[in-house]
Amino acid sequence: MKKNTVSERFFSSVSRGLVIIPLLVISCTPDAVKKTAQKTEPLCWKDIRIGELPPVGAYDGIDSLVKKGHLCYERIEAGCEVNDSMAKLERAYEHSNTVYFNSLEKKLGKNWKQQFEGELHLLDSINWIRINREIDSLNR
Repeated sequence: MKKNTVSERFFSSVSRGLVIIPLLVISCTPDAVKKTAQKTEPLCWKDIRIGELPPVGAYDGIDSLVKKGHLCYERIEAGCEVNDSMAKLERAYEHSNTVYFNSLEKKLGKNWKQQFEGELHLLDSINWIRINREIDSLNR
C-alpha cells in the first residue's frame, strides 16, 4: 500500500475543506424563498383583545361584515392580563393593521372603515332589539 506524503495529505484535507465550507455557508444562510415567503405573507386585520370582553353579539356582527366584505380578519383573545409582551404584540398588530387598512382603502375606497363601523352599529342595534324582545318575552 502506498503511503501518502505530508503534502498529499495536506492538499487532500484542504480540498475537502473547500467543498465542505461552501456547503456550510449555503446551508446556514436563509434562502431567497424563505425571505420572499416572509415578505409576501398575506395581510390580515388582527383584532387583539386584551383585558376586555366585547359587547354581546359584537362578534356576530363583525364576523358577518367580514364575510360580506371578503376581508381577512383574525380575532386574538389575549385574556385579562396586560403585560409588556402583550403591549408589544398589540403595537406590532397595529402597524400590520395600518398597512392592511391602507390596502383596503385602495380596494374599497377611503371611507370603507366608517361604512364598516356604521353597518356594525346597525347590526349591533338590531341585535340589542332582539335581545330586549327575548328579555321582555321571558318577563311576561
